[in-house]
Amino acid sequence: MPLQRRSLSDRTWEEPSADLGEDALRALRDALGISAPFARVLGARGLLAADDAWRYLHPEASQLHAPSLMLGMREAVQRIVRALENYEKILVFGDYDVDGTASASILYGYLKRVGARVHYYLPHRIADGYGFTQASVQKIVEWKADLVITADHGSTDVDAPEQLRRLGIDLIVTDHHQLGNARPDATAFVNPQQPGCPYPFKGLAAAGVAYKVICALDEQLSAQDFWSVHGLCHTSPDYYLDLVALATVADMAPLRGENRILVKLGLEVLNSRLRPGLSGLVKECRIRGPITPAVIAFKIAPKINALGRVGDPRVGMQLLLSHSFTEARRLARHLVEVNRERQEIERGVYADACEQMEAMPDHPALILVGHRWHPGVIGSIATRIAFQSRRPTVVLSHQAAPEVIGSARSSENYNVLGVLEDCQQLLERFGGHPSAAGLMLHQPNLEAFTRFFQDAAERDASTACGNVNCLKIETWIEPAGLTAQFLDEIALMSPFGYGNPEPVVGVRGFTLRDPAVFNARHLRFRLAWEGGDDLEAFAWDRSHWEVQASERYDVAFMPQCAGDGSRPQIRVLDLMHASPA
Repeated sequence: MPLQRRSLSDRTWEEPSADLGEDALRALRDALGISAPFARVLGARGLLAADDAWRYLHPEASQLHAPSLMLGMREAVQRIVRALENYEKILVFGDYDVDGTASASILYGYLKRVGARVHYYLPHRIADGYGFTQASVQKIVEWKADLVITADHGSTDVDAPEQLRRLGIDLIVTDHHQLGNARPDATAFVNPQQPGCPYPFKGLAAAGVAYKVICALDEQLSAQDFWSVHGLCHTSPDYYLDLVALATVADMAPLRGENRILVKLGLEVLNSRLRPGLSGLVKECRIRGPITPAVIAFKIAPKINALGRVGDPRVGMQLLLSHSFTEARRLARHLVEVNRERQEIERGVYADACEQMEAMPDHPALILVGHRWHPGVIGSIATRIAFQSRRPTVVLSHQAAPEVIGSARSSENYNVLGVLEDCQQLLERFGGHPSAAGLMLHQPNLEAFTRFFQDAAERDASTACGNVNCLKIETWIEPAGLTAQFLDEIALMSPFGYGNPEPVVGVRGFTLRDPAVFNARHLRFRLAWEGGDDLEAFAWDRSHWEVQASERYDVAFMPQCAGDGSRPQIRVLDLMHASPA
């Protein structure tokens, strides 16, 4: 009876999904002049066509789609131009997360530079709520706005747009969220997700949509010779690419298609010309080295998001729009302090939520309710618990009674937004993305909502539970394929992030030598193979692995260059004892 192999991380390894075909791989290799192992990596991602692979490996601005292709763009531009000509009062209405703050900053910043009479409004999570609440509509009326432009919301609002129209206030919705059953009654509705929109790429973040709006507006103004007529210096929309990259990464928009191009271009701006606000934040966060998607996701974005969770999101917009390095440093220090406060609040809520979770070992989904949980942290709590439990999770707070405010999270394979749509008669509001959504309901509907959500998860148990104990190997390669050329080719796949992760490669039969723990948490060793030099390898947070020198292992890893770029280095994700020959 063959031995049952087990990985050191207690995970199963998913083999590459299909045989790619040697002829197709050879044709790809010859067409692009790439190594055989790299051809296998591209093939594993469905990039066997040379033209598709070339565009993926060489993302550039010329590959971006024309903004005019987006449904509603022509109407939006015409209405904004009319507002400029008549010096009407424009209000940019954003949201309190990074994407909402950045997209509002893009629209406001560009309009301000072209001389618009423009103001901005970011709602306070507790005082104002999300999107078009009655309080926000009342403020719009009090400010006597002629035109409201949303950023990162508005696609599921119906009542407020009708109310604004009755009051003679025009509305342009710019958003990227999934739509509800009815579309808003707006002068222009710009969202690539809307039915009938011919725009080829649907995955833009709200900041990407805002960037497309100012690109279309810039084309129209240039055609009118606006800059010469008004004596203004032309500011290219590309000035805002850094904010597009920041928001796209922070909002976990997939780094595919246009997003990958926009993030690559935006990272080039971030690493060559930091605007004062982000410069101050980088210094306060003690960030050294290049700004990458990982740096944005784990160091920069949480500080801005903290303002929307437990602080005042307008401070984040002030930071992004600041022209003073002194002011930016002061604002950045405030962001860091608010983030510490957010972490403290989150620790308490997480502990309470985990107690409830432990009492529900057999529930197909988790509905966790707290009477004093801060609404600003329930989204991140839901994300953590959904990942930890591998079950759809809804975290609800009673703090804003009589309304119950919640955040729903799930694995990529389970459409939690679709479940909310199916029970919308029980909800006051809902919206978001397939695996991350927000909701509001009244207390009397909580029991019925819990029953419905649990039943839906039980019916769809095969997709509701994500498998975090599975590691997908994109391709197996030979040790001789780990060359400097291969590593340079892997770098062409960046920027890496959600939707475009670093490739996971497998090699069979390495001999492990000289294992050692460093920094009390990590493991370092060398991997040897017949006919070649040893390869340096490390495994983060794996000091507990019981590895044996001179044993043979199959290795799942991410190939990288050493810090000086002179030699291959292996970031090991998992090890498995090699099968007997």
